[in-house]
Amino acid sequence: MKKILLTILKIAIPLGIGVYLTWFFISRLSDVELENLKEAFVKADYIYIVYGIIIMLLSHMSRAYRWRYMLQPLGHTPSFWKMYHSVMIGYLINLTIPRSGEVARAGYYAKYEKKAAFEKVLGTILVERVIDVLMLGIVFLITMYLQKDVEAFNTIKETGKTTVPFWVYATVAGVFFLILGGVLFSNKLKEKVIGLFKGILEGVKTIFKLKQRTAYVGHTLFIWACYVIMIWVCSFALPETSGLSVNAVFAVFLIGGVAISATPGGIGLYPLLVAAVLTDLYAVENAGSFSMLAWSALTVFTILFGLVSLFVLPLVSKDEPESE
Repeated sequence: MKKILLTILKIAIPLGIGVYLTWFFISRLSDVELENLKEAFVKADYIYIVYGIIIMLLSHMSRAYRWRYMLQPLGHTPSFWKMYHSVMIGYLINLTIPRSGEVARAGYYAKYEKKAAFEKVLGTILVERVIDVLMLGIVFLITMYLQKDVEAFNTIKETGKTTVPFWVYATVAGVFFLILGGVLFSNKLKEKVIGLFKGILEGVKTIFKLKQRTAYVGHTLFIWACYVIMIWVCSFALPETSGLSVNAVFAVFLIGGVAISATPGGIGLYPLLVAAVLTDLYAVENAGSFSMLAWSALTVFTILFGLVSLFVLPLVSKDEPESE
């Protein structure tokens, strides 16, 4: 009973925060802005949203193929589709508890690849996350460089004035440190981590045994390029955002990535922060409509494709022989 309650709380608390932030975002909109939001969803040019989804799908497929390189030093040569469906299931699970998708991806892959040790597989995914953090750092530096000539950015930096109240940032930071504290001070969790450490370490070591290093780097650059291009392509769906500069696209991507990491799928926080960036830095009209449209498209895509993968993975695994 206690375990069930903890599981429910792990899902309910982040989702609850996200729902509240969604309500907060919508409640702050004026009658005109609400009308614009409804009109945006009706009149948006969805062909650009479809293009954006295709680009995002390509990035996920590239991630699945790149992951295959990490598993080969462990003696696995799984099919591409087994990798892809495991990746998509991970993204789907991330919509419940932030960052839980990594564990889910390793778990589902190990479940249907009987010779795969969960701990080692998880280790390869942790290496991915380290590389993602490094890439995010590079994107951050690029974004800050691009904002150097944006007058509004310098004003906010000097005065601290923004359309997002301070308590929103404080709440996100508080949740982050609460989770971090739980990881650091929970003896039970520490024991589990120590138990997994050896297996994870073996998985991590695969980065030094890669035979296709050039291809791995190429996929990494392609994945992150797709993330940024997807934002740019989707911006053409609304006339108000169709002229977004490179500066704005990078800023939206960066703040959107932070929001998605902080709440399940960025629920509530993604529209709030993206709208604030576009309004404060670039004086974009109807920014809230674009942020809601982009987030909705990304979420629907993740749910639909994730559910398909959840259904298809057992069928694919049943029909295909296990890797040697």
